Amino acid sequence: MTDTFKIGYLPLSKVNWTNDTLEAARANAIAFLKTLPGVEVMAPDRMLTLEDEAVELLEQWEKDRPDMLVTHFMTFSLGVVPPMFAQRLGNIPVVLWSMKEPDPNGGRLQNNSFCAANMNAHHMYRLHIPYFHVHAEPGTPDAAAQLTSAINVARTMKTLKRMRIGLIGGRVPGFYTSCCSEMLLRRLLGPEVKIITEHEVFTVAQNLTPEEFEQAKKEILEDAPCHASDGPKGDQFEKAVRLYGAIVKTKKKFMVDTLAMRCWPEVILNEFYGIAVCSTMGHLTNHGHLCACEGDVYGAVMMRIGQELSGDKPFFCDLIICEGDYGVTWHCGAAPCAICKPGFKPELRCSATVEGGGVKGVTDEFPLKGGRVTLARLGEKRDGDGYRMLVCTGTGLDTDLFVRGNPLKIRFDAGCEAIRREVIENGWEHHYALMYGDHADELADLCRNMDIEMHLVK
Repeated sequence: MTDTFKIGYLPLSKVNWTNDTLEAARANAIAFLKTLPGVEVMAPDRMLTLEDEAVELLEQWEKDRPDMLVTHFMTFSLGVVPPMFAQRLGNIPVVLWSMKEPDPNGGRLQNNSFCAANMNAHHMYRLHIPYFHVHAEPGTPDAAAQLTSAINVARTMKTLKRMRIGLIGGRVPGFYTSCCSEMLLRRLLGPEVKIITEHEVFTVAQNLTPEEFEQAKKEILEDAPCHASDGPKGDQFEKAVRLYGAIVKTKKKFMVDTLAMRCWPEVILNEFYGIAVCSTMGHLTNHGHLCACEGDVYGAVMMRIGQELSGDKPFFCDLIICEGDYGVTWHCGAAPCAICKPGFKPELRCSATVEGGGVKGVTDEFPLKGGRVTLARLGEKRDGDGYRMLVCTGTGLDTDLFVRGNPLKIRFDAGCEAIRREVIENGWEHHYALMYGDHADELADLCRNMDIEMHLVK
């Protein structure tokens, strides 16, 4: 999401405890928050020490509506202020920011900042208000890292509550792992699902204007050229261009921001459309239209979470090897080329699997780049009464195209045996979202604040 994220900064203190050091800390905190991209900072011009001052500010903020509160405990302070702000502003997330206690040298306690955060954590917990804790000095790298993490998670929570997912055609046959409870999802996490028929998409594809066709073709060829000998045959490339352009156009019509698509069997069958749709979904994701395969709505939600936290394109994938020193994540050619291994050239090819291979395009094939990664899955609990999330961290290794499609070898931190045991014994869905970077801590905060049961494989 590109909307400005508003932060309401509350510097809290007790009467007569304010001093020059704390005033400098307040100024440093505001200055840092203003450096964050896409963030607007709302802040009073002084510390808040009395309830009437806070109420006056709150009345103004009820008009300006911040997305998140940063309550900075400069000293111990009134416990009434943070929960009052959070509740009246719609239970928005709250950062409880405490600082290290200066050495009293046998004299008066200087700040008592952590104790204030402790007290307010209890308030937030009992009131079911989402919250984060930052414990660091303003202006330090530690403070910057902790605040940035909290803001990323809070921004992701806001995104989820406003998500609109376009489900094209429903789930594929027999894939109960792609089932979705629409009302449970909307009630507990926020995303709305809108159903789009494949018939409508196919009709739009046939009727693209020449200008729309050329724009779609340009975007696809910016991603990858056709393979010289194994590229799409006959009119398959044209069909792929038209389908890509049609989905982008239909996405705008239905005002959705994320997609999940029933990518077989109808798209593949000649009497309906007649191509493999893998590369189309990769192009969509690569150009900002996140798209999950096989009608997996929860997979699409996990992809959105991955993109919001990592700032990189996510990869919708299967775990096809999980033994020995590494596992392998893979899909058949639907990865966004933005995460291609450096130095490797993505190419549009015929599918290696559809109708025995080499018959129908189009797939976009390349190995993925390496680096720290997080593999995650959002799904329903066993009895469908809430959500859970699987999280596995690891390091993506240098990977060749040892299998057709989009592979990545991963040395998992927990080891393959622990992951095998977790996914089988706890019955996890077989689709995952791969995000770049280690986001276990951020996902833990997200799960804690959204009542998602987290399974971190260690």
